[in-house]
Amino acid sequence: MIVTELFRYYERLRDAGELPPYGFSAEKVTGCVVLHPDGGVFTVEDMRQDVTVGKKTVQRPSLLDVPQPPRRTVAILPGFLCDSAAYLFGVADGSKRARALEQFAASRARHETVLAGIDHPAARAVLDFFRTWEPGREPPASDPEVLSGWLVFRLRNEEDFVHDLPDIRAAWERTLLAEEEGAVTGQCLATGEEGQPIARIHPAVKGVPGAQTAGAALVSFNDDAYTSYGKTQNFNAPMSTRVAHGYTAALNHLLAQRGKRHIVVGEVSVLFWTDRPTRFEEDVGLVFGRPDAQTEDSGLAEEIRAALDRLAKGRDGVFPEDRSARFFVLGLSGNAARVAVRFWVADGLGAMADRLADHFRDLDLVTQWDNQPRRPTVWALANETKAKYRRDGDHARPDPNDKGLAKLQGDLLRAVLSGGPYPASLLAVLLDRIRADHTINHPRMALLKAVLVRRRRLAGLGQEGESLVSLDPNRTDIGYRLGRLFAVLERIQQAAADGRDLNATIRDKYIGSASSTPRSAFPFLLDLTQKHLKKVRGGKPGLARVLDVALQDIQEPLTGFPATLDLEQRGLFFLGYYHERADRKAGKAVPDTGLDTAASVEPTPASE
Repeated sequence: MIVTELFRYYERLRDAGELPPYGFSAEKVTGCVVLHPDGGVFTVEDMRQDVTVGKKTVQRPSLLDVPQPPRRTVAILPGFLCDSAAYLFGVADGSKRARALEQFAASRARHETVLAGIDHPAARAVLDFFRTWEPGREPPASDPEVLSGWLVFRLRNEEDFVHDLPDIRAAWERTLLAEEEGAVTGQCLATGEEGQPIARIHPAVKGVPGAQTAGAALVSFNDDAYTSYGKTQNFNAPMSTRVAHGYTAALNHLLAQRGKRHIVVGEVSVLFWTDRPTRFEEDVGLVFGRPDAQTEDSGLAEEIRAALDRLAKGRDGVFPEDRSARFFVLGLSGNAARVAVRFWVADGLGAMADRLADHFRDLDLVTQWDNQPRRPTVWALANETKAKYRRDGDHARPDPNDKGLAKLQGDLLRAVLSGGPYPASLLAVLLDRIRADHTINHPRMALLKAVLVRRRRLAGLGQEGESLVSLDPNRTDIGYRLGRLFAVLERIQQAAADGRDLNATIRDKYIGSASSTPRSAFPFLLDLTQKHLKKVRGGKPGLARVLDVALQDIQEPLTGFPATLDLEQRGLFFLGYYHERADRKAGKAVPDTGLDTAASVEPTPASE
């Protein structure tokens, strides 16, 4: 069960001191109310920190463990020693001023209840503050933006926050226990324990793209149609208050680790963890995310390559003591106030490692340039479903205005993690993208090859992954051979140009029709090629003989051109085209003649 595993993960992190205990949460604090011992306000101290983002320096709130604020919608629910300016000072703009006065009154009552009878200078200062402060008056803050987030308390000339003092923490914990005693009790679905106080509303989950920035709910009931046996809200799915706190704390912790335990592919936030610390989960975080760091940090690039090599070995690349661990992957997508579960994968670490190895094996494809990563990250693969700028060649960057096919990208990741077939529509999408933008690069071709190889393997048609890694001159598939033929025709055209820039190559004009309706394109292209060969013979007769032999070798088994090619043969067409070009780049087909200078420009690694 998802919630059960998240709660176990929380307990592991809590015991290690990485997450706060029950009743506390990590929140983004912008300011600290500094009090005199008599409760007077000295200042509201700026708690924001300067953070470098790219070339800019921005101010970000401090992340502090504070008494967990309540999850609020419409009702007035005050927090304890951590709240907004409306609750702590009664300040608000325009029509919200009357409500702010009610919020301040509720906050004062809350603090008087929790701190009653506590003989501590900090407790007395906080109570005196609420008794003497005039609600609605602007507090003394150096920057009004400080009042826009969570605020905490501290006594002047003291370093500790009020909520961190042992006597204050003890009072807060006693209050939580008292509130549990008055709560509805029942059996917790996550732990199976009887007589547990059941949480009516669960804490908010924050950081899921597409969900509200204030937080959303993973478990939620807000309509009579979703209730049963007369139960309302989360009493329909009873979980104890401690489990509700724990699983949401674990979720928020994972979501906050973007690029490490949390990656976003399309519209899906993917969270992953193991039931105990392992190197495997570190490797997965490195190789699933954005590859930008490979171009900026050579040390990290080496680390990523090493991680990829380990993952490509399957369970043989996992420490023996880690193979019995459990690995979990949770896919979430946001929808306003709700969080939807897109997929959930739970399996042994060894089995998961083998699935990733299968993915890398299916993906394995020869590269055209030495600096290209042989195994693209999932983020790089997902980018190939986006449109790219035309005329930028095989290193074209994605159009930032194209959001891509978000659902397809999430389904792609699920296939990688589950070992199942890639999305049924993925092959057609890739072929449509190639037809539209003419970009035939390594990540796109590797993904296209993986789709074809896995489809045949899962259909029981044999293993042919190795035969499609690089050029296979003996392969007789009509699509593959026509793709190779088109690559040779393009080389002949470029040789005839003799280094001159062409306004448009046959790839620019005819690769779409040649890959889908060969009979309508190839007779014309072959006739045009004879004219190009005639020009080459006049200037470089040796090169003309090499190109003519390559042309005849590919054409010899062909008995004609089919009217159309199906999706699989179209995919093989582009693989054959790519293989033929990659083989020439490696210097195996013809000697370096200085041809195809535009196509030989090395792409930037980030584009791959």
